[in-house]
Amino acid sequence: MKNKLLLIGLLFIGLGAFAQVSEKELAQDFQKEVVSPQDLAKWDFYGLGKAYTEVHNQFCITEADVSKGAMIVSPKRYGENIIVRYKAMTLTHAAVLVAMLSASDHGKSTGLTVPENHDGAMPFWRDEVDCYFFAFRNGPHNFTPFVRKYPKKDNTALGSAEENVMYAGKFHDIEVGRIGKKLWLKIDGSLMFDAVDEKPLTEGRIAFRTRGTAGFKAAFLMKDLEIYTKND
Repeated sequence: MKNKLLLIGLLFIGLGAFAQVSEKELAQDFQKEVVSPQDLAKWDFYGLGKAYTEVHNQFCITEADVSKGAMIVSPKRYGENIIVRYKAMTLTHAAVLVAMLSASDHGKSTGLTVPENHDGAMPFWRDEVDCYFFAFRNGPHNFTPFVRKYPKKDNTALGSAEENVMYAGKFHDIEVGRIGKKLWLKIDGSLMFDAVDEKPLTEGRIAFRTRGTAGFKAAFLMKDLEIYTKND
């Protein structure tokens, strides 16, 4: 009986262990890129609103009064082994926060072609772009944190959490990552979920998006962005 319980415990540990990249592994096996607010100001902005450096080494993304979403997209591509860490604070209770990994044109292309004057609306990202879509501050949309793979075929999530843990006016530590076909989300150091995509996407861009709810606009601050990459 004791051995049986030990095996069950090891099984549960194994199911979640892939999401735990240790700090030692990060230091030894990954390249660290520190992205300043000044660097983020050079990323591509889409939507109605603005993205700008704020005081005290912070970066702000906010919607206009009439908006379909506001977002920034990295100017370069990243590979299949990537961990993104940053601190995020929503400035309005209505704000939903999203991070995207491996965003590229649908199909074999690793480039990303965004329509000129794109207004930030979701249909383009949902229907025409390959990406992993991590929505983690989404209580205002009546969802708990999840990751979906787009293009969207249905509402099935690759992974989801049981509860919402983020609050407006407070900085939370965010970590979204993928190692090949394995994906995960951490908030404030706690693993919210992990997931497996048996047909994983290749390389692509990173994006950060916010959207308001029920006619209220979104705004959030981010800081201390670090991107860890490992040769594929």
